[in-house]
Amino acid sequence: MNEAKVLLEIIRCFIENRECIVGQEIDEKKLYQLAVCHKVSNFLVEWAKKYAKSDEIKQLILSDYHRQIMKDTNETIELEQMLNEFEEAEIKTLVVKGVIMKAVYPQSYMRQMCDMDIMIHGDDFKKASKIMKGLGYEEYYDHEKHLVFEKMPFMIVEMHRKLIPGADVSHEYFNEIWPLCISFRDYKNIVQMTLEDSYLFCIIHLIRHFKYAGIQIRDVLDVYLFYEKYKEFFDFNKINKKLEEFKAEEFERNIRKIAYRWFGTEKIEDFDEVERFILKGASERNRIDYEVGKNEGKSQYALRLVFPEFKIMREKYPILKKAPIFLPFTWVARIFKDIFSKETTVKTRINTIKMIQDTNQEEVEYIENIYKKLGIIRKE
Repeated sequence: MNEAKVLLEIIRCFIENRECIVGQEIDEKKLYQLAVCHKVSNFLVEWAKKYAKSDEIKQLILSDYHRQIMKDTNETIELEQMLNEFEEAEIKTLVVKGVIMKAVYPQSYMRQMCDMDIMIHGDDFKKASKIMKGLGYEEYYDHEKHLVFEKMPFMIVEMHRKLIPGADVSHEYFNEIWPLCISFRDYKNIVQMTLEDSYLFCIIHLIRHFKYAGIQIRDVLDVYLFYEKYKEFFDFNKINKKLEEFKAEEFERNIRKIAYRWFGTEKIEDFDEVERFILKGASERNRIDYEVGKNEGKSQYALRLVFPEFKIMREKYPILKKAPIFLPFTWVARIFKDIFSKETTVKTRINTIKMIQDTNQEEVEYIENIYKKLGIIRKE
């Protein structure tokens, strides 16, 4: 794990604006690959210019850096154009996730984003979709939670109907967050969450990422930078109350402890089991193992994958709230939707089921142990 220690030290030096001198032999290819895996390769640029021995690795890092500068610039331009159009059309828009997190990084381009996330208020969704198409975006995938737009070569926008699925304990709070929001920049119709709610959403979103596949160094860095910048302004009574309500207080405490250990003043001598798990990177295998354990067996999980529970289907198909008898018909509709979907296809479902069958009890117990230590699975 030498490369991981060096990578974290390089990031720490960058955010503290001091030179980082690596005093040990490392595999530069492994260092670069680890940074790419965790979406933090931009932090290597100053180290690469001065200390990289491999010209190939140096050029890869510089190439990534320049590409990210270009991507960040385009994201900024596209976001401003999109929000200006929404503002003029009086479309109530909530800006979340990466767009907000960029503000706590030394420079905005250091925070890589896979996509831009916004939530559109209620009846404005169709009007907002029309504007997106007018800006040159095409619909990529229509999910019950969000509509995904893309614009070549690399712009992806997730336009959310809701932020948190109905099965989550925090879904009502965040999906109805509008009255608690504050203005984003100088806009009248564009808003963002308060500092406390932004931090709470960051934590809840990380828990969801853990359940889906795991998280990355970038996610832990988000926690550190946001908490460190705003801790003197937080209303901790609200934060602690909501963390308890969302059953997330243990996870928040544990992930914040890791964040400060990695990017604070402590010298890292070794990593514990949970830290090593995070450093391995996100993997669909983690989700499969977690779900097999949660659903008490492979067959039960495979069945739920094809025929989800009523409470989940109710969120996807609102008609079930009035007429639960239509549940079998919505299962059939969901299967047909997968057949023609660009994202979740029948082939994807079949591959997932194969992965479920390959799961062994040892893997399931390992994931459960990690998640219990983090507080994702609450101890009985």
